[in-house]
Amino acid sequence: MSVRPALAKLNHQDVRQRRRAVRHLFELNDPEALVGFEKLLQDPDPWFREKALEAVKKWAASKDLSLIERLSNSKEDSRRLLAARIAHRAGKAGQQILIRLTSDSEPKIRLAAWKARISLDENSISEALEIDDRAVRRAAAERILGLGDWKPGVIIQLLSDESQAVRNIAIRIIEQRDSATEEEIIHRLNDLINDSSGELKSRIVGILLVSSPNQVNDWIGDSDTAFVNQFSKILRDKDWTLIENLPDKIKEGGSEMLLIRLLRGDRSEIGRKLREELLSDNSRSETMISQLIEDLIGRPIDESTLSIIEKLKDSESELISQSANNLLAEL
Repeated sequence: MSVRPALAKLNHQDVRQRRRAVRHLFELNDPEALVGFEKLLQDPDPWFREKALEAVKKWAASKDLSLIERLSNSKEDSRRLLAARIAHRAGKAGQQILIRLTSDSEPKIRLAAWKARISLDENSISEALEIDDRAVRRAAAERILGLGDWKPGVIIQLLSDESQAVRNIAIRIIEQRDSATEEEIIHRLNDLINDSSGELKSRIVGILLVSSPNQVNDWIGDSDTAFVNQFSKILRDKDWTLIENLPDKIKEGGSEMLLIRLLRGDRSEIGRKLREELLSDNSRSETMISQLIEDLIGRPIDESTLSIIEKLKDSESELISQSANNLLAEL
């Protein structure tokens, strides 16, 4: 059955025939079928009304501007929401519908309209960033992220937003640029880091390491697990052994958790020397020394490191001696 016979059956007195016609029209997937669904928007049966909305969502195009306009003026939220999501298909005329819907009384409709509007018109992003609704500002920030690089002033605005979600996106934008050289952005990041923790703090640190490497002393002592896990990855990616004076600074002021994470699997000469110094340092916790030993299991071990392990197998600490013996048993 082609489109025309199926459209004709939408008026059939037998509801079963009508339902079959609807299903068949969707199978045919011909946009010309939309004309038959428009009248179903007012059908007393909710199943047909729902299918009519589905057809509009699927096939409505610029030529259906009047239909989109009617939906945008509907008293039903679901219809105005649909209009917000498809109005962009109507070009400039559709943008006028979106501008009106960005002031809708229903938050989810406003958000949908803003998302569609900023996807069409980059110039509307700055306006969206001034809206009280944080969801709209977040959508604008995500749009900026998708566009790539952006003016420093906008990034500073995002970093100063009261919404943490918006600030997080600003950090992602800076990470996308791979650096932050603007003094005001660096200043704002330093403000944020004082109020941040965990992974977010580590991401800010990763940015500031490039512009403010001397600040590393402020961060290496943090023992928060979420922070250390991410921070250690950042340092590994930047090859921490090549950052001037960093190995010594980490040795002196780094948290034990950071030292353990950095040295795990590290095969560099600097890493080996630092590991051996830590293994020989009686002031270090037995938990840390035990973990450093355990992390060597299954990995190549230098003779100088092995000689230290041989001594530690007789340690007064049961935890350390057990770890040393476990390692030696695996050789």
